[in-house]
Amino acid sequence: MNFKTITFVFIIVLLQGCAGARTSYESLIETRGDDSAIYLAVGETKEVLSISNGFPGWWGIYPAIASFSPDIASVNCEASTWSEVCYLTANEVGETWLTYGNAFTMELSEPESQANKIKVIVSPK
Repeated sequence: MNFKTITFVFIIVLLQGCAGARTSYESLIETRGDDSAIYLAVGETKEVLSISNGFPGWWGIYPAIASFSPDIASVNCEASTWSEVCYLTANEVGETWLTYGNAFTMELSEPESQANKIKVIVSPK
């Protein structure tokens, strides 16, 4: 193979790692009894998603996460120059669902199916 071709492919592969996401919500899911969910106490805040906005960007697909009941558990995303970090905050006792996926096509209808949804259970302090 040509040296220029190999160098070009190497640079393209290397640059693909600059735009990425850390799905922190996956490590928060616990199984208690029959329920797999994120368990929080009122007032508790946890990181659920971190997005790096490096090269080459997010061509039509941008990761996002949202809550069906923000009064029970809300998602707040804080943006900086090169990244965005989303936090889940437990506001009051109850159960709700989070949905995750592409920010441009995410549907916030009631959670009829389990696809791309995570249960959140908030307990008292």
